[in-house]
Amino acid sequence: MILAYQAVKEKGWNVEKAARSFGVPAQTLRDRTRGAIDPYSCRTGPKTTLTYEEEETLVVHAEVMAELGYGFSNRQFQVMAGELMNHLGRRTETKPLSNNWLYAFLSRWKHRLASLTPRKLESTRAKSTTPEAVDNYFKNLEEIMTKYDLQSKPQLIYNVDETGIQPDHRPPNVIATPGSKPQAVTSPRSTTTTLIACANALGNAIPPYFIFKGKRYYEDLLEGASPGSRGVVSDSGWSNSTIFKRYLEEHFLPLIGGGGTKDDPILLILDGHASHVPPSLIEWAKERHLILFVLPAHTSHVLQPLDVAVFGPFKTFYYQECASFMQRNMGQIISRYDMAQLSCRANLKAMSPVNVQSAFRKTGILPLNRDIVSQDKLFPCETFREEKPIEKVCAIKSGKEAVQEFLRLKAENIKSPEPDASKCHCHKRKLFVKPKPGGRAITEDTYLDDMNKYETDKQAEKENMVPKKGTSTALSKVLPQSSPRPSTSGVNVRRDPVVVDFDSEDEIIDDVPCCVCGKTTPPTLRNNPDIKIVSWAQCDNCSHWVHLRFCTEIRVVRRHSNFKCIHCQI
Repeated sequence: MILAYQAVKEKGWNVEKAARSFGVPAQTLRDRTRGAIDPYSCRTGPKTTLTYEEEETLVVHAEVMAELGYGFSNRQFQVMAGELMNHLGRRTETKPLSNNWLYAFLSRWKHRLASLTPRKLESTRAKSTTPEAVDNYFKNLEEIMTKYDLQSKPQLIYNVDETGIQPDHRPPNVIATPGSKPQAVTSPRSTTTTLIACANALGNAIPPYFIFKGKRYYEDLLEGASPGSRGVVSDSGWSNSTIFKRYLEEHFLPLIGGGGTKDDPILLILDGHASHVPPSLIEWAKERHLILFVLPAHTSHVLQPLDVAVFGPFKTFYYQECASFMQRNMGQIISRYDMAQLSCRANLKAMSPVNVQSAFRKTGILPLNRDIVSQDKLFPCETFREEKPIEKVCAIKSGKEAVQEFLRLKAENIKSPEPDASKCHCHKRKLFVKPKPGGRAITEDTYLDDMNKYETDKQAEKENMVPKKGTSTALSKVLPQSSPRPSTSGVNVRRDPVVVDFDSEDEIIDDVPCCVCGKTTPPTLRNNPDIKIVSWAQCDNCSHWVHLRFCTEIRVVRRHSNFKCIHCQI
């Protein structure tokens, strides 16, 4: 009927011809073409609880909420539908609609909705994966690929990442008596072992590198492992800067032929964890013609090749190997001496050339494709930076004109009065932001020049900061936030250079005094020997920072609440 209607309206067929061609009643088709009946909303069978337009409203809302990462469960959707019925005046109570209604609703809209199990997405990842961060990453990656002609050299593009494995496993389905609740014996989760994996865009994988928890390394830990595998021990079982550099020196470089050359450098894509990019590693990498390209913080779930297409299958195969081991060795548990053997078997299956090449293709690295990251993966960030994220997503899905209209209305509704800086008696200081390595190559001269400029400006600020007696000084702390939120600072403030964790969300600038007392540590702290943590809050008006409890009567500042320092309250 819909095809016949479209043939009449769009192709200019007459009603009789369309009715004969598509096998529908001519009078029924004529009623729809004349507008007597809506051709898209009509359906056979009894009348539904909600009209077509009302159901479509629920469908659109459910789609947007799921794309934002806050989808409705079956029960929540039934509750929302019941509240809608009450709001329309068709029911006197807000009781949820029945399961029969839900199943019939999903059946009618099966081309747009289904009840699915979602993937867990951490809030930090949802917040950090923005269109701007992704665009900047691909822009810098394209510059590096073009500069060194790496598009035609997949053997020089590597990705390194790490994942944790435990002795326990997720048991698979088993054959058992119907109606029973079978049990599966697993090993206790006693320790964590880190596996560092690496592969290039050609599909070649490097043997795994294990980090076991312990004080002393034993060769028996690698019994049954793949040829070329190596291992070390650490107190926590996780990687650190020393181990990562040792991995590059003793494992990565020897297995790839000793490193790159001036004309053919090796591009190593990695996340921004502090253990991966300590400052001492940058010069070391430049000497060996290694380009360390750091991914934007908290975006590995969409931009890290091994994270996207390899570690998922690896965990599945690893659980299968653990289940088989427990079945073959009844009465035993998986110890750390068995983990290398089991994980290497799983690694050989997951690190196939097809999977590895697919990983680089799905993340848009080779071939380079910045449009590979679909828009729906970027929608969750809107909940953290828009007051009306649902309207923003609806506008994005509607097209460019709808987005421009949304931005226009947003600009009209925003009222941003200029803060009265004269009320704040804080000493005005120059702002400077530490360059972030996320989404760029940290071994390039541009990043090193930015770092040198930052260190020079910071040193000049320290030398010029000579507070007069009785005058408070403050250095605005640069943090990407729109409202004050509580943070903590240690009592003993470090004055030495610190290694910054590039994978963290915010950066902390040292030597930031309180705008009331002019000190980083409250002078009255010595009168409270039991207090070990000092809380700070940022003024909404002047953006300076204040010691809570010590330099103001307020003890706690809640997120999204309004806070002003004592100077701005005058």
